Order: sequence, then C-alpha cells, then structure tokens
Amino acid sequence: MTLRVATVLSAREWESRLVATARASAAVRLVLRAFLPDEVLDRSHEVDVVVVGSETPWASAARLGAWMRAGIRVVGVHPVGDRPAADRLAAAGVDLVLPDDLPAEAILREIRLIEPAAERSQPTHALVVITGAAGAPGRTEISLTLAWIASGRARCTLVDADLAAPSLAVRLGIPPRPDLADAVDHVHESGSLPEGLLHPVGRLRILTGSHRPGEPPLRPEPVFDVIDAARTAAPVVVDAGAWPQGGEIVKSATTAIVVAEASPTGLVRAAAMLAEWAGPPPRLVLNRVGSHAAEALIAARRWTGLEPVALVAFRRNVMRTSRRGGRPDGHMLKSLQRVAW
Repeated sequence: MTLRVATVLSAREWESRLVATARASAAVRLVLRAFLPDEVLDRSHEVDVVVVGSETPWASAARLGAWMRAGIRVVGVHPVGDRPAADRLAAAGVDLVLPDDLPAEAILREIRLIEPAAERSQPTHALVVITGAAGAPGRTEISLTLAWIASGRARCTLVDADLAAPSLAVRLGIPPRPDLADAVDHVHESGSLPEGLLHPVGRLRILTGSHRPGEPPLRPEPVFDVIDAARTAAPVVVDAGAWPQGGEIVKSATTAIVVAEASPTGLVRAAAMLAEWAGPPPRLVLNRVGSHAAEALIAARRWTGLEPVALVAFRRNVMRTSRRGGRPDGHMLKSLQRVAW
C-alpha cells in the first residue's frame, strides 16, 4: 500500500524540497500540506505519516501526541546541528528524528521504512463541552453542576476554557494560580498535565481559567492541547465560554451542551447561535425557567428546533449558593441528573 504523507508548511527549504520530490515519486502519496493545527486531525483518516519541522510554533509535544494517538506516524525534522531542537522532538516521542540537510530522497526512504501504526485510537475518555450564546445564560453553573454529577460516578476534570471571562476560580473561592496558562506551558514542554496544576474541590479536580491583566489572552490551539492531555487520564468537562469561542473544542466533543436562558431574548440568541453550529448534535439545557415552563418549552422547540434535555427552574437560592462558593445547589443537581453522556 502506498503511504499517505502530509507535511506541515514551513519556510525552511526542507519542506518544499520534500514536497517536490514526493510529487515526482510514486513511492508515497502527498495528501496534505497543513497550515493550521487542526488540519491534520481533521483528515487523520487519510494520513499515515506527517512530517513536521521543529520550527513550527504550534507543533507542541501535546499536539504531536494527539496525532500519534490518532494512529499517525510522526517524523520530526530539525536544523542540522541544533541539538536542543532534536531533543525536543525526541522527548515528544516522535517516530523518527531527522536533520534538515538530508536529501529529500533520503527523507522519503526513511519514511517508507517506518512501521505502520497497528491501529488508530483516540483519547479514551469523554469530552463534554458546554457553550451557549453571549449574554450569561448560566454556562459556568451548569458546567460545574454537570462535572460534579460526573465526579460522583468516576474521576472527572473540569476545565475553565472561557478565554474571555473565566470565572470558576471566583465562583469556587479557590486560588487563581496555577491556572490554564501554567498548564499550557507545561503541556507544551512535556505533553502531559500534572496533578499539581489541578485544584481539588470536593470530589472534583479543577483547572481554572487564566486572568492575567497586561498579558495577551491565550490562543485556542494550546488550550485544546491541554484538554486533550487531560483526557488521557479522566473524562473532561469544559466550560468553553460564549459561542463561537471554543469552536474547535466543541467540534472534538463527545457530548456538546448548549445552555440557553428561558427568556425571549435568550431563546433568540440561542437560535442565532445554533444556525451557525458546527459540531456533534447539541443537547439543549433550558436555564432559569420561570413559572410558565410549558410555554418556555414550546418556544424553545419552535425557535431552536431542539427538544431540551433538561429544564432548570429559576430559583434565588441557586444564585445565593453560587455566591457562597462550594458545591452546586441541590435543585440544580437534581434537574441535571439525567443529562447523561
């Protein structure tokens, strides 16, 4: 079988030489020149080997690990004589590390000698992503409650990936550090997420969002790497913030939950958001349902086209509980108990 090869676009000469040689050769089939991080995984079913240079800034240990878990062999190319770059590729566990002064024909020969992956596998644990339209429909409280319920069944990690307005640390009264930015740094270097970066709260393990005034906001790609690393150890629940932020995380979810406030404005916002939806079939949670629950249910069906999986009544005690910190309100726990994945 002809090997299907992808390269990651690079300004260095090795990549263009390799592409030209691959196109002129019948030994391998060039299927992709990736520019964005998610392109390789999006087409993982078409790729056997990906060749990436150590100069690629987003090719972290976690990203390379994700490709390998998807059954793709990885060849790392580093500037000749750059020992630290070679060591970083080797530490990431790539299948083959080569200097960039090798002739393209020699690189192709080495690629053909790589043993094919035995089988393709994805992270074994669930990824549950909570999102919703802008306007504070209650994503954080719903995320916390769902993660709390899941942690009663098995180990679970809750990640605050709301890059615009992270609030879990404030909600739970836990220290702001270590946070998501610390996790990004560690995962970029090692490909793993150590327990020391997670805050234990009751039976939950929480990775708080990053709020560092004066520093640039985190980019979505390395945050996705952190979530992917967390999934190797336990199911992960993610507060992805307001749509369309976190769209790439939503696409990779095993379960995607959309939170909508049960008000005319909330339902219109949810309908507009769902018109742009890209990801697994969404499950709708109606939050802050008032005394006219039947009317709210009919309006939700009409405007969103979805049958809500849970209705959470509006209760002032929920707000009081969230201000005090600690475990979610008992009413919310009961309302969301059947939202399974």
